Amino acid sequence: MPINKIALVNPGKDLRFAIQEPLSLGFLASFLEKNNVEVKIIDELAGDNVEKEIIDFSPQAVGITATTPLVNRAYEIAEFCRRKDILTIMGGPHVSVLPQEALRFADIIVKGEGEQALLEIVKNIVDKNRIVSADYIKDLDIIPIPARHLMRMEFYLYTRDRLRYTHLYFVPLHMRVASILTGRGCPYRCIFCHNSWRNTPYRFNRPERVIFEIEELIRRYKIQALFFIEDTLFANKERLIKICQLMKKEKIRIIWGANARVNEIDEEILKMVKEAGCRQITFGFESGSQRILDILKKGITVQQSREAIMLCRKFGIIPQGTFIIGNPTETIEDIYLTEKFIKDNPISGVGVLFSTPFPGTELWDWCKKNNLIADNINWSDFDYTHVIYPCSKELDCQKIKELHHKLMETADMKWHIYLGEFLNIYFKPAYKIPYRLIKLLRKPYLIKSLLKDIRKLLTR
Repeated sequence: MPINKIALVNPGKDLRFAIQEPLSLGFLASFLEKNNVEVKIIDELAGDNVEKEIIDFSPQAVGITATTPLVNRAYEIAEFCRRKDILTIMGGPHVSVLPQEALRFADIIVKGEGEQALLEIVKNIVDKNRIVSADYIKDLDIIPIPARHLMRMEFYLYTRDRLRYTHLYFVPLHMRVASILTGRGCPYRCIFCHNSWRNTPYRFNRPERVIFEIEELIRRYKIQALFFIEDTLFANKERLIKICQLMKKEKIRIIWGANARVNEIDEEILKMVKEAGCRQITFGFESGSQRILDILKKGITVQQSREAIMLCRKFGIIPQGTFIIGNPTETIEDIYLTEKFIKDNPISGVGVLFSTPFPGTELWDWCKKNNLIADNINWSDFDYTHVIYPCSKELDCQKIKELHHKLMETADMKWHIYLGEFLNIYFKPAYKIPYRLIKLLRKPYLIKSLLKDIRKLLTR
């Protein structure tokens, strides 16, 4: 008997991970709804009580997504569902790499992209204790836009107010912001990234489909800002130019940001995206040491990173970026080069992460080869804020943490950049100053928030 009622669960209670809507579940839900399956999204990160919601909804099956840092909670929910005799299906990057581990907790494991595989499971129930391998979806336009009507959108629209230190650096407080995913895969193969094991080509939605989704977000949720969360929006310049042209043609007036690689931008594309509303580009700089960039297989140079920052500044686009320390064979001298890079270049919203060997990546394989993977792994530590395994003989855990603190202090010393952008974000253009002040006076809690920011800047 086919399943016609399913719950999809986004697990986790740590609000650090509640940055953007669960778009992966949104795609699954919209694809199932398109095929006449009743769906409910239960979002624990947004505050839903998973166990209560499952009992109240009484689904025939529950699908749970599993990323590495949240997989322990995903397993707990899966065991709860099995005790209730509910068919339990798990998918996501972690269980795609370690399906046998996940099969101890769930009935069916989906490896790969889940839309078509999940539909096949609910329409023609497969045997339990089974791993279903799913091929990548060649034409992304066959999947409807994410089922945001099943999500707690009001919770995510104000992520900037709730979480101050995110990639949404360009978004003013109290502005409604959403996320959008218009592509899958990546043409590059950095050793720390999940794309190093997925072996799927870079695919993307047509520009017209992208514009349709943006217009829906504006119409239904009154968004004022948007962030493209795919690994790189700039990999296909022809498509991006078309998107920008359509945004201008349809008079879409929102500000937006996106991820890109430093070797993908030039003056032509930056002029185009700025005119279409782009206010920030987030780069993975990773290191100021060319030797480390080569080990990470970034395929970029330190000089390209410098040029990308200055190009963004030339066109009035905020260059935000992340760095990774604790990389294989990294030395103190390599990290000093990263510190110098941060100090010498006008980057904003600098993030410094710890090297993390996620299962399946080339970095994971390197750690295994060098006997660094412990038997008692705590998956919850795989969140970029813990030193999982020191990958260099010269740097132990304590030393890496000390250097991380030093790099963050260096980033904080760039107060003149933060002050300039603070004024730019809140008080430009000039004709909006009275409007913004009136808006702030009507919301005293925002005045307190802004005063905290000013105090922090003065302290720096």
